[in-house]
Amino acid sequence: MIARLVVVLLLTNGVAWAQHADDVFVGQKAPELKDGDTWINTAPLKLEQLRGKVVLIEFWAWDCPFCAEAMPHIKELYDKYAKQGLVIIGVHTPRIDYEKDIPKIKQAVAKKGIKYPVVVDNKYEIWSDYLCNTWPSHFVLDQNGVIQLSHSGTGRYEDTEAVVQRLLSKKSGN
Repeated sequence: MIARLVVVLLLTNGVAWAQHADDVFVGQKAPELKDGDTWINTAPLKLEQLRGKVVLIEFWAWDCPFCAEAMPHIKELYDKYAKQGLVIIGVHTPRIDYEKDIPKIKQAVAKKGIKYPVVVDNKYEIWSDYLCNTWPSHFVLDQNGVIQLSHSGTGRYEDTEAVVQRLLSKKSGN
C-alpha cells in the first residue's frame, strides 16, 4: 500500500519538481539562437537582427498534449501583436525520436496553422542554451534581448500577454 502511495505521489508531482520556478531567468540576456536543423516559415533568424522587437520564444513538440493546450494562446498573441512588433519564434524540440521527423514537423506546422517562424532543434542545442526542462516553455524578451518573463508548462497566458503589451508600449532602448 505504501509503495502504491509513493508511486502515485511521484507521478502526480514529478512534473512540478522538474519545472523551473517562474521568471527564474528574468533580467538575463537571452542566449543567441543556434542555427537549428531546419527553419520553417522563414530564413534562419538571429536575435541580434531582431533588436528593437519584442520576441517570444516558444519551446514545443508537435505531439505533446501540453503544447497543444498552449498553442492556441501563442497563436492568439501572434495574431494580436505581430503587426505591432511582436516576433514569435517556435523552437520545435522533440520529446521522443519520432518527433524528429522534419516532414512530419512541417506537416504539423501547416495543420496547426502556425504562421510564425519555427526552428527545428533536433540536437537540443537551443533547448540546452535556454536550460529548458519541460514542454512547453516560453520566454519573452524585451527590445534589447533581455528575458522579461520565463515560464515552464501551461498557463500564465494573461501574464505573458501583459508583459508583451507593456514591452510593445515602450520604445526600443528604454
